[in-house]
Order: sequence, then structure tokens, then C-alpha cells
Amino acid sequence: MNWKSIAYLVLFFTLPVFVSAQTPSKRDRIRGGIKADTLELKTHSPKKSAIYSAIFPGAGQFYNKRYWKMPIIYAGLFITGGFIADNNKLYNDYKAEAINRYNYDIVDAYPNLSDQEVLNNMDYYEKRRNINILILLGVYVLQIVDATVDAHFFSFDVSEDLSFRAEPFIHQSAFNSTAPINTGLTLSLKF
Repeated sequence: MNWKSIAYLVLFFTLPVFVSAQTPSKRDRIRGGIKADTLELKTHSPKKSAIYSAIFPGAGQFYNKRYWKMPIIYAGLFITGGFIADNNKLYNDYKAEAINRYNYDIVDAYPNLSDQEVLNNMDYYEKRRNINILILLGVYVLQIVDATVDAHFFSFDVSEDLSFRAEPFIHQSAFNSTAPINTGLTLSLKF
């Protein structure tokens, strides 16, 4: 055999590998019973999603390709941040007024309020500011948890072949038995 014959044989046996029909997609391999190539299927990491969300809010949702959640997260963070800023400003205003009244006997910003009302308003806005800080932390932690859980279910297959069936069940014992007839309900859930 010469080198041309060997080249033709190698080409004859390797060409079908390179010129094959369309290969099934990753989704088809996951759904359709075709054995999945473990090297080609990449896992979607919940850990990465959580880290991305912790570093930059909404980045975990971006990693999970749930882009519609990002505006909701930013709206929650910015609205709560705005409430914190407003309540903190009012708290500081009433605090400055209380300091002026008790230390220097100067009534500056709120002449129509009594000393006790100024203290009550100062406490009220401090509590509202602190509650809004807790809400901001809750939104931040919730978006991390959402990204992590969403990453766990990223490749979860919800097929169209889901069914639920309920049937009556009757079990009769052997002939001439004194045992009662058993009845019930059989529930079947097909995935």
C-alpha cells in the first residue's frame, strides 16, 4: 500500500465523524434520553450565583439569565435607600433641635413644637430609619437567596408530560372470607 491509499482509507473512516448530521442540543440530551456527554454539559453553579449576588446585587440573577428580576431588586434597594436617607435627615434635624433646646435654650427650627414633641419625633424617625435599614438588609439577603435557589433549579426540566390521576380502589379478599372489603382512593402523579 502506498501513502495515497492509506490517506484515502483514513479519510474514508474519519470523514463521517466530521460531516455528520446535526448533533442533538444540550436540551435534547437532557430531555430526550440521549446519553449526555458530561464534558459538554456544564453545571450551573449556585455558589457562583451567590457570590456574584453578594458582591454586586443583581449579578446572580444576571448569571442565571433571569434579567427581569434585576429591576425589581434595584427598585427595592433604591426605594428603601431613599426612605433611609429621608428618615435619617429628619432624625438629624430633630436631634439638632433637641440639642439646641436642652444645651443652649435656643428654639431654632420647630418653634410650634414642645420639647417633648421634638424628642418624640426624634425617636420616631430614628426607629423608622432603623427599620428601613433592616428592610434594606432583608432585600439584599433575599436577592442572594433568590439567585442561589434559582441556580439550583436552572436546569430543572418541566416537561409537558405531567399528569395527575385519581381512581377509586376496591380490594376484595378471597372467596368465602369474612374480611371486610377494602376501599380507597389511588392517586397517581406522572412526571
